[in-house]
Amino acid sequence: IFGTGLFYKINDDDYLSFNVDGKFQNDAFDINTVTFNKNEETVNNVLTLSENNSDKNYANAFFNYSKKIKSIDTQLFTGFQYSDFEQNEMALVQNNFNDSEFLLAQNRKQDFNIDVFSGRFDLEKKLKNDYKIEVGALYLSAKGKTKISISDFDAENEIASNYNLNEKNIAGYTQLSGKLKNNNFLVGFRVENTDVTGKFKTDSIPLINKNYVDFFPKFQFEIPIDSLKSISFNYSKSIIRPNYSAMNQGSTYINPFYLYARNINLDPTINNEIATSFQYKNKTVQLRYYQNTNPVYSSYIYDDLSNILMFKEVNFDKESGFNLDFTLPFNYGIWSSTNSLIFTINKIEDSNALAGDSKPYLYYYSNNMFKLPKDYTISLTTWGLTEQKEGVFERNAKFTMDFAMSKTFFKSWECTLSFNDIF
Repeated sequence: IFGTGLFYKINDDDYLSFNVDGKFQNDAFDINTVTFNKNEETVNNVLTLSENNSDKNYANAFFNYSKKIKSIDTQLFTGFQYSDFEQNEMALVQNNFNDSEFLLAQNRKQDFNIDVFSGRFDLEKKLKNDYKIEVGALYLSAKGKTKISISDFDAENEIASNYNLNEKNIAGYTQLSGKLKNNNFLVGFRVENTDVTGKFKTDSIPLINKNYVDFFPKFQFEIPIDSLKSISFNYSKSIIRPNYSAMNQGSTYINPFYLYARNINLDPTINNEIATSFQYKNKTVQLRYYQNTNPVYSSYIYDDLSNILMFKEVNFDKESGFNLDFTLPFNYGIWSSTNSLIFTINKIEDSNALAGDSKPYLYYYSNNMFKLPKDYTISLTTWGLTEQKEGVFERNAKFTMDFAMSKTFFKSWECTLSFNDIF
């Protein structure tokens, strides 16, 4: 792991900064499984030994420059970032069917590289009556390459593929904020154009060829009731893009009947959200409604011809729900506590999945700190979820507790002893 940076303050208003960091990592690990598989009348007990080696190299650099344009009383910010990630994986797999002997199954080699360059600029200007206008633009370019070579000893063949993906994103935004009488407001929007092309080297036409424009408005309005109470209203539309690791079309061999894979054809998730909240001192209650198009969740896909089960992320049709969120901090003597209760009803739907019931569930969180004599502090944190039924998915309830004790020495040195996941 390495990193270095430079920050130079030109004057009271202007500065520039430059940072470089990176990480080089080598992992050698085994994936060993014991599998019972029954397909109609055919039964197999399989012991799988998989020797894996992975090299991951990551480097990142960014440059920022901020300047006050005094002639028009405007703050300019511009920044550039370049990131490179490379991963090389090798795996040698052996299987032992029905207590016979270990035989080589596959020799797998997978290389993945992703380069991302982005640049942006923002202009911020204060107007009359405490209004502020902001304008900005973003350019992003990502190039991913995957090369796979698999020697399949069972089928006695060689599998090779080269996949390239290019993505460009151009976006512009503007927003206006300020006070309208005694009420705070913010209104703005962002427009994005995305162009994505993904193609296997042996194919004549692209597997992925998408070019689309999205419009993302947002609105915030806060009404103070008095010095202690306020009400706010919010609406926003946003996008959640797949992680760039999804560009990797590689997979991990678990056993002869099960693979873990990535999905190179994921679509971004579009989120629409409207919320209102009431705040009294430091306590808050919020009601939120959201709707997601193309939400991403992990799913199992079975190929009955090859008798292989694949686990990977896929886009579901839609997701919608309500949150009722209570934030309730308090202090009493040596005891300070931060508490959160979130009541949720969430429904995930997909035309290819069997949908069950959707019922409310509770998320709870409580962090409690006790200040003791001689600079000792005890911390007890609990959080959990009740049983969750969300249409497509059902999940069991969970609960965990963390404990920590800390002591301050010489007014500035702190020593902490932590116990995580006690329950």
